[in-house]
Order: sequence, then structure tokens, then C-alpha cells
Amino acid sequence: MKTSKIIFISLLSTIALIILAALADLRITGKRNDGRSDDFKTSKQMIPSFKVLSLTNSNNVQIVQNDSSFIEVTYLKDSVAPDVKYTIKSDTLFISDLKKLNRRNVSISINSTDLLSRIQLKDSDFGIDNLNFKTMSFDLDKSSIWLNQNGKVKSSVNVVNLIARNHSNVDFNDFNIDSLGIVLYNSHANLMITANKINGSLSDSSRVFIRQVGEIALKKDATSNININD
Repeated sequence: MKTSKIIFISLLSTIALIILAALADLRITGKRNDGRSDDFKTSKQMIPSFKVLSLTNSNNVQIVQNDSSFIEVTYLKDSVAPDVKYTIKSDTLFISDLKKLNRRNVSISINSTDLLSRIQLKDSDFGIDNLNFKTMSFDLDKSSIWLNQNGKVKSSVNVVNLIARNHSNVDFNDFNIDSLGIVLYNSHANLMITANKINGSLSDSSRVFIRQVGEIALKKDATSNININD
């Protein structure tokens, strides 16, 4: 192969990697990480503390553990701030229809105190950085959730209970979880975690991949698969 062709192929590969990195950043943050932070501004809506978050028909949303509860929206300076509508009943925060606000260069984060113990998702995508709650329950219906480790110290959770149904996807990355209970119905979970105990069940063509585990007690039907890479 001629030297010119090798250089050309290498250049194409480099460009492809840059594009993939930009897309990955867009998926997580909702805006391009092009270094022009001065082009953005942030608005905050203070809200009462809540124990349960119910999110419907929404995507590109993150939860952030904080000392107070508020909704934070980052958007371009020359645009109108998106209006995030919410209701609170008892101890539950209800937010819906954020998909219509999901446009380029907009990101939404929900800041919560450590009172939060349950997250319910329906037809939604959701992300969490540095999960440090003692206990957390997830209930997914036709939804996706990813837990991203962001920092040198691994996040730790004592107990996580997860139910996922209706083509939901779960992606846990590099967390320490003492006890994980998982129930999948026609859903997929990728658990790149360190766990002492995992128990639960899989049915209706569900799949789970587990990187490392101590004690495991998982049941599955004939249509489902369990993969363990210890």
C-alpha cells in the first residue's frame, strides 16, 4: 500500500474517532463540548425536597445529588430558557414531556437531596453521575438509564432494587453495590459493577451481563440469558 493511502486512511480514522467522541458527549450532556462555555447560561428553579421522582416521556435528563432540590437548565444565551413544568404530590416529584424541550445545546439536571430513594421512568432516558445514595429503587417502563462513574473514587450504594420492563435498557458503569435486586421483563442490563450480592429474575427474552459478582442468585426462563465475566 502506498504511503499516501496509509496517511489518508489514518486521517479518516482520526476524524471518525473525533465524531464518535462528540456524539458520546452529546448523548450524556445534551450539548456539544466545544469549549465555548461562555455561549451558555443556566437557569434554576427551586423545588421542595422529594423522595420519589416520576419522569414520563422525557430524555436527556440527569439527576445530581445536592444539598438542596432544584431544576437546572443549561441553554444557549441567545435562546429562550426552556420551561420545565412539574407537580409535587405528597413526596413525589412528577415531570413529563421534556422530549419537546430536548433540542440541541440544551441540558436538564434535577438536583435532589439524599431523601431521594425511588426513580420511576416511563418512555424516558435518564442519567446519574456518582450515585451515593444509601438505598435506591428504579422502576423502568420502555426506558433507559445509565449510571456513569465520574471521578477517581468509586461511588458506593448499599442496596439497589431494579425493575425493568417493556424493552428497557440499564447500563451501570463502575459502581460498588453491596446488594442488587434485579427483575427484568423483556429488557437488557449491562452491569459493569462490583457487587457482593445479586438476586432476582429474568423473563420474556431478557439479557443481563455482569462483570463481577460475589454471591449470585438469579433465575431465568428459557428465553433469557445471563452472562457473567468474573
